[in-house]
Amino acid sequence: MDDAMRRALLPTDPEIRALPLGANTKFARELLGDGHKRALDIGCGEGKFTRGISAFIPEVAGIDVKEKSILKAKAAAETESVKVDFRVGSADALPWGDGYFDVVIFSNSLHHMPDAAKAIGEAMRVLAPGGVLYVMEPVAAGHYHEATKFVNDETIVRTDAWKALNASLGAGLSRVRENLYRSRRVFASFDEWKDDQIDRDARRAAKFEADPDGVKRTFETLGDKEDGKLGFDQVFRVDLLKKG
Repeated sequence: MDDAMRRALLPTDPEIRALPLGANTKFARELLGDGHKRALDIGCGEGKFTRGISAFIPEVAGIDVKEKSILKAKAAAETESVKVDFRVGSADALPWGDGYFDVVIFSNSLHHMPDAAKAIGEAMRVLAPGGVLYVMEPVAAGHYHEATKFVNDETIVRTDAWKALNASLGAGLSRVRENLYRSRRVFASFDEWKDDQIDRDARRAAKFEADPDGVKRTFETLGDKEDGKLGFDQVFRVDLLKKG
C-alpha cells in the first residue's frame, strides 16, 4: 500500500486529529461551490444529507432501495418544508434520462452497493458532460469505526468501493480532488447507539447478544464524555470527480 492509498484508507490517529471538523453538508457546500442546478443523491437513506444540499442546489432528488427510508425522508422533508424528489429505486437502473443532473452524489452509500462499478457507471450515465460526481465515504479508521466494527465491520466493503471508484478514473472520469474531514457523532447513551444500529440492520442484534458487556465496554471507553453523552469523531473522505 503506497502512502497516498494509506492516507485515504487508513489515516493515523495524529492525522485524524489534524483533520477539519464539521457537518457533511458544510463540506459539501464548500467543495461543490455555486452554480449547480440539479443534484441526485444515490442511496440517500432517510435523506438528511439530501435535504441539506437543497439549501444551495435548486433541484434535488434522492433515491434508495428501502421504501421505509424513503417514507421517512418524505415525512421529514414535509415537516421541514423542503422540496426534494424522493423515490424508491435501484442504483443499477436510475429513472432519469442521460445527462439529466450536473451533480451526482453517493452520500455514505457507495460501499453499500451490490456492484459498486455498475452503480458508478449508471451514475455517469445520468451525469451531464462536465458534471461532478461527489462520493462521500466513511473511512475505516478512528474511534467511531473502532467502537462500531464489533457489530458492523465495513473495512473490506469500504476498501472495495474506493478501488472501484479509482478504477473508473480514465474511463470518463477525472479526479478534481480528494478531501478528508471529521464529523461529530453524539449519542445520549449506549442504548441509543445500539437501537440505531439494530434499526439499520436487524441482523446486528445477534452481535450485541453474543458479547453485550464487551461491546458496551468498548463503545463507552472509546467515546468522549460530553455532558453525560458519548461523542465520537467519524472520519469521511470525499472524492470529487468530473465527467469528461
